Amino acid sequence: MAEHDRHCWSILLLDNDVLVVDKPAGLCVFTQPGSLSGTLSEQLLDAGYSLYDGPGVELPGVVHRLDRDTSGVIAFARTRLGFEILKAHFVDGRANKRYVALVSGLVDVRHGKIEVPIGAKRTQGLLLRHADSSGRPSVTEFDVIRRFARNVTLLRLRLETGRTHQIRVHCSYIGHPVLGDYTYGYRDRPGIVVPRQMLHASSLEVVLPASGRKVLVVASLPADMKSVLGALST
Repeated sequence: MAEHDRHCWSILLLDNDVLVVDKPAGLCVFTQPGSLSGTLSEQLLDAGYSLYDGPGVELPGVVHRLDRDTSGVIAFARTRLGFEILKAHFVDGRANKRYVALVSGLVDVRHGKIEVPIGAKRTQGLLLRHADSSGRPSVTEFDVIRRFARNVTLLRLRLETGRTHQIRVHCSYIGHPVLGDYTYGYRDRPGIVVPRQMLHASSLEVVLPASGRKVLVVASLPADMKSVLGALST
């Protein structure tokens, strides 16, 4: 079985300058301390997809990141032009990243904006993020899609900034940690199996550098989140 079949990633958009992938949960984007071999970036290269690795690039093609246990849309740069334009759009918010998440508790407002700076501190050998007035400005907007009787809420979220673990930290800060995210405060048991943190990058706006055309790339909910939603609905 091919490596990309085993991990079930799929190509959502392939352009001369940009590559957009639907990443499954459980797969690291790139090699990092404690990660296993066979990361997404390695698999893309092994599958013959070129990734930009020129000046200013920390890791081949990487413009933004998704946590290992977050599924969904992630973009890679294939050329210098692709890298420069994608990077600029992620910095200034034009990438318009949207997520869906299942969170603990019943969120009591239909729409909200979390404007809480995020800092970092080392805890038990891990560099974790936390709400910190001296941290970097961080803004997350959210809308309630549905509230469930088992004390769970389905949210749609949009990032105005792109801090590491931003959604996870912000949801925990308002008292509604992401289901399955034990690192940032999830403790409840809704009476169903939660296989991982229930966070999915659902869509991303990408500008194709050569044409300037804006494309909305969408990743459907993965099977594990559909299963949890089904269990919550019964």
